[in-house]
Amino acid sequence: MDIIFLGTGAAEGVPAAYCRCSDCEGVRKRGGNEIRTRSSLRLGPSCQIDLSPDLYWQMLRHGVDMHEVEHVLITHTHSDHFSLSGLTDKTMARVTNEKPVHLYLSRPASAYLEQLVELKEPSLGERKRLSELFTITRLEYFGEYRAGDLVVETIKANHTVRGEDEYAVNYLITMPDARKLLYALDTGYYREETWEYLRGRRIDLLVMDCTFAGRTDRGPFADGHLAIDSFHSMLERMANIGFVNSRTKIVASHFNPHQGLTHDGIQQAFDAGPFDVVVAHDGMRLE
Repeated sequence: MDIIFLGTGAAEGVPAAYCRCSDCEGVRKRGGNEIRTRSSLRLGPSCQIDLSPDLYWQMLRHGVDMHEVEHVLITHTHSDHFSLSGLTDKTMARVTNEKPVHLYLSRPASAYLEQLVELKEPSLGERKRLSELFTITRLEYFGEYRAGDLVVETIKANHTVRGEDEYAVNYLITMPDARKLLYALDTGYYREETWEYLRGRRIDLLVMDCTFAGRTDRGPFADGHLAIDSFHSMLERMANIGFVNSRTKIVASHFNPHQGLTHDGIQQAFDAGPFDVVVAHDGMRLE
């Protein structure tokens, strides 16, 4: 099952659109892997994690489309992870796979989506068309669901979204060959209820938040987002409970433009640490 990192940037993208700081100007000059669109992932031909506002460009850039996608897992409703147009664009397609898109998101996120649809004030005909094209599965935290041939468990992240009710969902996914992936973007250091849920499990692939990579002012147990030091704190706890081991492939993603390190600088910092970590870039593919 091929995995494509369609985007690996945080909310601003890299570089930030309105910014001419030395970090953003450096990215513009260097280009290449330094350019990061907002984060999303393609898992096999039919599953997408998050609908970035940059999705259309990502598809053109990386040679994919949404034709075969039947399952969309939304981590949370912050605008860099969920763009309503990524769904409603299907209403303008002339030839589709004639299958509904199954959308998975937490109950608080689902309530927010319903508010967005109301604000658009679609006609009754458009509402009927939307209901034909999309179905919604409302997720509980620490639940287990099936998305096609994937088994999906919902991990409660340490990342609040709109008040106290919505937390980002990290997805623990069992693939058809029984390998396991934890997609853990937009989280700080996990809270104890999450560690208890993970205890006794083991994964083959970890994709984890490293938004503030080079920053050293947030501490090793930061809330909301991780930096390299708190990324290592997460890995140490995961190793201690057997959740990751020497065979686990570890990937860092979701980078902010103002964290002080280049792509190569982030990789060098990880290379000097105790874990083998790959720094993701837009378009990176894993088999």
